Amino acid sequence: MLSKNIINRPPWTNKVIEEREIDLSKNVHFDSKLNITVKKIINNKNNILNYGNEYSLYESICNYYKLDINKLAIGYGATDILQRLIFSLDIKKLYIAKHAFEMIEVYCKMINLKYEIVDPEKLIDKEISKDSAMYIANPNSIDGTGLNIFELKDKFKYLIADEVYADFENKFSLLNKFQSNLIIVKSLSKSLGIAGLRVGFSYSSEKIANEIQKLRTSQVSTSIACIVVPEVISTTQDVIFRMKETQEFLEKNYECKRSIANYVLFKEPNKYTNIFGSREVGGYHRMALTDMETLSKI
Repeated sequence: MLSKNIINRPPWTNKVIEEREIDLSKNVHFDSKLNITVKKIINNKNNILNYGNEYSLYESICNYYKLDINKLAIGYGATDILQRLIFSLDIKKLYIAKHAFEMIEVYCKMINLKYEIVDPEKLIDKEISKDSAMYIANPNSIDGTGLNIFELKDKFKYLIADEVYADFENKFSLLNKFQSNLIIVKSLSKSLGIAGLRVGFSYSSEKIANEIQKLRTSQVSTSIACIVVPEVISTTQDVIFRMKETQEFLEKNYECKRSIANYVLFKEPNKYTNIFGSREVGGYHRMALTDMETLSKI
């Protein structure tokens, strides 16, 4: 039975006060070259309204990241994958690292799963029940930092590493250090900036992947995503290079807290936050990145 005490996101019924042509306040970066490429891909296809061929997503993601397709689960964004994952795990408690994705707490409440918000660095020497798991966003979306969490992997039944920003700085990534109790979550919304196409995935043991798949709907992606992603995923590092070029420029010319994710953390609002929007997070004005060509038009 679902808990009656669930804190959820508000319904999308409020009228939008201000619309921007390019909105960087929602932490989705914008690359003008990729935007043009995606438009051309869609315009060159005759039928984009039928069900998508999801195997093309599985194949292209596995080829790009060099993954075993049997250990991959795709979701309608990382949010979908995370919900199905939390609902699937056979654990008695979830430790949630501070600066986590806010919906993780909601998912725990939905199934009455015990959870605790923790500082992961203080767990190294703490005795942990083997019936527990840990979730950490690494890097996270709050303070722009990442942690070396490899030492934590043996303390829990499962270690869930939310690496949606890790393509921007992969030195903390566990994707290439995979072990059976690791569960890696990634999102093309953050790596490529294509949130509207809704493609997230997890990489885990086959056993966990199968459990996640049991909770999938009949379709977990759109036909447009199935057409576009196979053609653009190979450009991921090119997109990230252009974003980091802008990040370096902004952090050099404005007072910022350094970030290793897809955003800058301005200490004060400026002409760019006024044009593209930003969100106040942790005392900073967080603005997602864009390419220098787009930035230079301001």
